[in-house]
Amino acid sequence: MTRFNMVNGVNVPFTAQEEADYEAKRIADEAAAPAMREIEIRHQRLSAYKAEADKLFFEEQAGEVADGTWAEKRAEIKARFPK
Repeated sequence: MTRFNMVNGVNVPFTAQEEADYEAKRIADEAAAPAMREIEIRHQRLSAYKAEADKLFFEEQAGEVADGTWAEKRAEIKARFPK
């Protein structure tokens, strides 16, 4: 399939080098997708831990909530954002 660049309002076909570069980037992006997904999950977990679980840790330490509440919340977050 021919790809095009827009040059001064005109579609110009890719050169052989541009086509090769495009394919190499596409393949590299596909190979990196699982790692990028893992990073995204890590960030989602971190945000959820900060927003939902961190306060429970201190409340549990102070005896304001039942023991195990913090661990249950962490397990829930891990289940919500599996690796």
